[in-house]
Amino acid sequence: MPFKSDEQLMEELGKMPDIAMPAETKRNILTTIRSKEAQNMQHSLKARRFSHVGKGLAICSILVATCWMGATLIETNQPTALPGVSHGSSPAPSTPQPAPQPSNGVTPTAPMAPKEQALLDSIRKQAEKGAVINAPYTVETTVFDDVEKAWGAPDRTDYVNGLSYATYEKRGVVIGYNKGMQIANIRSLDPKIQQLTLSEIEQKWGKPDRIGEFGGQKIYTYDVTDKYQVKFVFEPSASDPNKLTLVRYSVYYPQGNRNLMADMNTTELLTTIRDLAKNGQTLGSEFRVEKDVDTVEKQWGKPDIVSYVNGITYNTYRDRGLVFGFNKGMQIVDIRSYNYQLQYVSLADVVKTLGKPQSTANVGGQTIYTYKVNDKYELKIVFSGIADGSNDSKLFIDHVNVFYPRGTINNMAG
Repeated sequence: MPFKSDEQLMEELGKMPDIAMPAETKRNILTTIRSKEAQNMQHSLKARRFSHVGKGLAICSILVATCWMGATLIETNQPTALPGVSHGSSPAPSTPQPAPQPSNGVTPTAPMAPKEQALLDSIRKQAEKGAVINAPYTVETTVFDDVEKAWGAPDRTDYVNGLSYATYEKRGVVIGYNKGMQIANIRSLDPKIQQLTLSEIEQKWGKPDRIGEFGGQKIYTYDVTDKYQVKFVFEPSASDPNKLTLVRYSVYYPQGNRNLMADMNTTELLTTIRDLAKNGQTLGSEFRVEKDVDTVEKQWGKPDIVSYVNGITYNTYRDRGLVFGFNKGMQIVDIRSYNYQLQYVSLADVVKTLGKPQSTANVGGQTIYTYKVNDKYELKIVFSGIADGSNDSKLFIDHVNVFYPRGTINNMAG
């Protein structure tokens, strides 16, 4: 390709379509082309690698690319990325950029903010001592009398699933203690924790040891020591039901929630649950399936939560650890018990006492064992986690159901 003069290049610039740029800009572009040409010529003299044809093609390529991008960038006022072109009064040499590194198709996780990291570090450090971040007391080693002496009487006291819970609203703390006044559970309502997300917790602490769901809440449990647990409790956001918000966390001492004088051993407990299921009942409930749900409301009042799933309405009584499912005819077809004693029973214990189930299923990160206790009722035992044959002694019961299948079939048909 013959070498072209400045006048010839300028003439060709003016002939190119859809280009609107000042004369000064054109001259700057031309200067860049000439600068690049001079560099190419120097390399050619030293290494003798570039032919006249190759040089001409390179110049023309730079010319076309420069003109096209220059026109586009002038219209949008965006900075150019072409080498050797600056936005000052004259071109400046570019700074060499490192070559991009291969990503191997992996998108790195966004780093956690130092504030959240420090908060999670503090939560774990205190939990390993049996305490929460906003209270000086510890589970196992403190009795509730010491709390009352220092903080006075609580705003209210509730009895929930084996423990008495004393609420101190202004302190953002709830103290759970057993019949011997030993503290077994401390709940923190500190507003700072609401900034934590589940992904941040898992990024810092890994996957939880157990995942549970009760009363519209999702509970993620971590074993921080061989005695103490941390439970993060999430609820759906008021503004976005698909988004979970951390509403509280607690430090829990499971052994302190066992009434050694009244609680049954594992074999007795499972045998009792099976026998109750044969009668359509479950642990902690005087009511049975096939009966009218209105009977429950007359004695216990309105439920804390009402939900609707696949044609069945579920009434949840949080303080009693019970859920009643009923069909369109108001007939109870499902009763679920979340009794605290169940938390100590493993999958291995269940199989040892009740034998192998008639069917198994994995749903939502849980394992479900179904036993047909008679020709009408089923006993469903739900474990926190997925059974893989090697973790039978590490999977514990989340809840149990007594289920009346015929009641759901009638509901679907009618």
